[in-house]
Amino acid sequence: MSSNRPEPLAQPLDQTLFRHVIGHFMSGVAVITTHEGGIDHGMTASAVSSLSLDPPMLLICAHTKAPTHAAVKRAGVFAVNVLGEDQEHLAAQFAGPRADKFAGVDCDRGVGNVPVLSAALAALECEVIEDVVGGTHRVFLARVVGARARDGAPLGYFRGKFGRFELAQDSTAYEQLRELVVNRTLPLEGTLDVDDLAARLRTPPSAVYYAMTRLIGEGLVGRDPERGYVLVPLDTRASDEAFDGRLAIELGVAASLPGPLSPAVADRWREIAATAERHVADGRITDLDGYLTAIEEFHDFLIGLAGNPTLHQIYRRLSTPGFMAAALSGSSTPSAHAIDEHHEIINAFAAGDSTEIARLLTLHNQHTKQAQHQGIHNAGGRV
Repeated sequence: MSSNRPEPLAQPLDQTLFRHVIGHFMSGVAVITTHEGGIDHGMTASAVSSLSLDPPMLLICAHTKAPTHAAVKRAGVFAVNVLGEDQEHLAAQFAGPRADKFAGVDCDRGVGNVPVLSAALAALECEVIEDVVGGTHRVFLARVVGARARDGAPLGYFRGKFGRFELAQDSTAYEQLRELVVNRTLPLEGTLDVDDLAARLRTPPSAVYYAMTRLIGEGLVGRDPERGYVLVPLDTRASDEAFDGRLAIELGVAASLPGPLSPAVADRWREIAATAERHVADGRITDLDGYLTAIEEFHDFLIGLAGNPTLHQIYRRLSTPGFMAAALSGSSTPSAHAIDEHHEIINAFAAGDSTEIARLLTLHNQHTKQAQHQGIHNAGGRV
């Protein structure tokens, strides 16, 4: 009688080797909780997996010697509490034996009075359907009867250590590529080759694909069926949206200030504004990069008055310097109003005149957009 079973290995796999190799598989971290006999039980686990969508099912693995294993077996219900990247302390708290693992931990109550960690990144309430023993562990197959989640990143477990999933590489590639796109460092005509960009940015192609996907969503990059990735030309509409966004932020900053600027702050701002004048002679820009940098520093200082890093980040994402660089690349004539308006704006902030501040910022935005329109028109309507 034939059998499809493979022949057993001559030598069993070394446990140390197995632990080392399987440790290369990165997983999330969860706390398994249950309630049985009037007592709450909990343990840290990384062996959790989705099993089915219809019906919604998952599985967990628990060591047969763990007290929580016995409690889940008897109760028939449990919760999977997925931990966030800043909750390593909870993973440690539930990992080892201690009298009260739930000390200082806020919980809600779920199915079967199971404790659900209030601060968990995500939680799934489950009813055991069946279980099976495999070596030192028991696998519980369970139906999911409740689920919830909040925004955030998960805690990771890799080679015996807790940590964060590394997304910095993708984020850096996106920021670098976005700057190249908005500043028109890349040619408007032609395609964007992923491998070439990966080599240029010194990052894996996968990170470039991630960046391209985000840029497509922003309308800065397109996907041509035949040519591949291409730059989307910037027009006056896109330019107006960026500068109107900057105006909205600056008006908000002005409204949030308690009163006039101190003389020291105003003087520092005037020094920054004066740098733009050094790059203009006889009404013409002598150093476009220097001029644009000075303009950017003026508005960067204004936004910084709010002392809000998040607001600063949002402002920088508008990439108005890139729009200016694209529109003025073929021109040596700055806005006739820009430099004088900068000093008037500073004086209004120094006086704490909110009405005049709003008027000047709005007027400055109108003149900036007009200069942008002219530059884009000179370039054929798109840059």
